[in-house]
Amino acid sequence: MRSLLLRRALVAPLILGIEFSLLVFAPFLAVASALLSLLFGGRRPIRVLALILAWASTHIASVGACVVLAGGGHREHYGVMRWFVGTISRAALRVARVRVEVRDSGPAVDVLKARETPVIALSIHSGEGDSLLVLDLLLRHYRRNPRIVMHQALALDPLIDMLGNRLPNRFIDPRGGDIEVEIAAMSRDLGPHDAVLIFPEGGNFTPERRLKSIERLLRRGHREQAEQARSMEHISAPRPGGALAALESAPDADVVFMAHCGFPDGFGEAWRELPETTPILVQMWHVPAGEIPAGTEARIAWLFGWWKTLDQWVGATRAP
Repeated sequence: MRSLLLRRALVAPLILGIEFSLLVFAPFLAVASALLSLLFGGRRPIRVLALILAWASTHIASVGACVVLAGGGHREHYGVMRWFVGTISRAALRVARVRVEVRDSGPAVDVLKARETPVIALSIHSGEGDSLLVLDLLLRHYRRNPRIVMHQALALDPLIDMLGNRLPNRFIDPRGGDIEVEIAAMSRDLGPHDAVLIFPEGGNFTPERRLKSIERLLRRGHREQAEQARSMEHISAPRPGGALAALESAPDADVVFMAHCGFPDGFGEAWRELPETTPILVQMWHVPAGEIPAGTEARIAWLFGWWKTLDQWVGATRAP
C-alpha cells in the first residue's frame, strides 16, 4: 500500500506534467520537427510529433475522466478505455499511413459481433503496436469488454493504474508472481460481452526468443513440443499455462485465434517505414467451446497444433 501511494504521489504527476509541457510547447516543437524533416525526409519527425501530441492529449483527458468516474461501474470505465484505445489507434494508423484488412474471418467476426457468448482470444505477438490493434478490434469494432494481464510496471502509468484496478484485469510480476493463478481468477464469471485476451508467446517474436522457447521446452523434457516449435519459423512456441488456466476457469467460452502480419520489427523499422503506405493483415479463427478438447495434455497438443497453423499463415502471408 505504501509503494502504491508513493507511486501515485510521485510518478503520476511527473507523467502528467511532461504531457502538459508537450502540449504547451507544441508550437515550438512543431517548428523544430518541420526543420528536422528537411534532414530525415518523409516528414518523419512531424509524424512522430503528431502521434506524441495525440497520445498526450488523449491520455490527459482519459485520466481526468477516470478521476471523475471514481466509484463508477465497469460500463463507464470500459467506455473510457474504448475511447482512449480507439483514439490512439486511429491516430497511429493515420500518421503511419497504415491500412488494416481483416481477411477470411467470417465465423470469428460473427461470434465476436453477436456478443452471445464469452470469448478467449489467443493472439500471436509479432511487432510493435500489435497489442493496441488487437485491443482496438475487441473494444471498438466488436464492442467486447477485454480482460488482460499486464506487467506490474505498467501500473506506474496513472491511466493504466486506474483502469487496470477498476476493471477485472490483473497486474503480474513475471519474475515471481503466479501468472496462471491470476489468469484463472480473471477468467471467472465471464459475461456474453466479455473477452479474455492472452498473448501466449509472452512477447514480440524475435529469432532469439524463438530459440529460447525451444531450449525451455527441451530443458523441461517436452521433446515433442520442442520439435513442433522448431518447425515454426515465424512465431515463437506458446507458453500454454495461461491459456489452460483461462480455459479451465471459463469452460463455456469460445476461443478465437488471432494472427496478423505487417507490423514493424522494432522501432528502427517503424521509423524507416513511416513515409510508406503499409498494409496490416489480420485473420481470425473461431473454435466453439464444445470443440475444445478436455484434459491438460490434449489441450496442450491442441494449442501447439493451432500455433503451427498460425505460423503457416504468417509465412504464407509474408511470402508475396
